Amino acid sequence: MTKITFSREMGFKESEFLRIFPVAVNGASHQIQGNRIVVQVDSGELVVEVGEQQYRKIASISLPYLKVSFSFEGVSQSRVDEFLKYFDLRYQRGGG
Repeated sequence: MTKITFSREMGFKESEFLRIFPVAVNGASHQIQGNRIVVQVDSGELVVEVGEQQYRKIASISLPYLKVSFSFEGVSQSRVDEFLKYFDLRYQRGGG
């Protein structure tokens, strides 16, 4: 299996991101080491690196966001897809 890596911007404060994280990884064993989180995914692992808190300014509104990098190693593409589907649903916000 190959290494699968990508980054994305997520519209959360760091405290919100970390509060949701255990639920988003479906209770998988994980260790937080500063801005780096190592998650056991089946027989492989996921390393999540959380960037510094940033803000996007739109007129007088300031919206928080984080650059989050994901690196799966030893995890099949189908399992990555399944994992991310669950992960993304947990971070989805309501709206209309």
